[in-house]
Amino acid sequence: MRIRKLPIRLGQDAEKEITLRLKAGDENAFEEIFYRYYKHLLAIGIKFLKNPDLAEDAVQDIFLKLWDHRDALNETYSIKNFLSVSMKNHVLNVIRNHHQSIWEYLSVEMEELNGEDTTSDAFQLQEYGAILEQGMQKLPPQREKVFRLRVFNGLDNEQVARQLSISVNTVKSQFSQATRFLKDYLSKHADLEGILPLLLFFLFH
Repeated sequence: MRIRKLPIRLGQDAEKEITLRLKAGDENAFEEIFYRYYKHLLAIGIKFLKNPDLAEDAVQDIFLKLWDHRDALNETYSIKNFLSVSMKNHVLNVIRNHHQSIWEYLSVEMEELNGEDTTSDAFQLQEYGAILEQGMQKLPPQREKVFRLRVFNGLDNEQVARQLSISVNTVKSQFSQATRFLKDYLSKHADLEGILPLLLFFLFH
């Protein structure tokens, strides 16, 4: 999709005016908001989802909701801030609903790190992946096995219990302790920007 480039910043009066026009059903106001903030919202989506297709879909959903619920807008509140917060909240729902596909996408990017054309995002993925691996190796052997089977093999508690010949309650306890430890380990050893919030989300979902 080709998006017209418009300045992302508006004065307070201009923001209020365009929000009032949107509330009144002015399609030109909606189009201007779309072109002005589309790339900003897409950047938020890609930062956390790491999947351009999912990010694109999320942006489209946000603008559809903006139009459908335009009557509820508050003209005294920054439209950019409103869209940014809405996008971040929506991204969390997308992550929840597309957990496996996002993880697979990240795995593909990790595999491509061996290529010569390595981006800064790829370096981040490599760094966080290495830190996560270091943290997992510090877990007790059984706890590490439980975590790997749950997160990387996609097994549920009962499947892990059968494979390791332990009780379901033991699996739950071991996994809970592993996630608490790894969340703390990642927070202490990795930058809190980029992909870390996504990794932490996976650990607790």
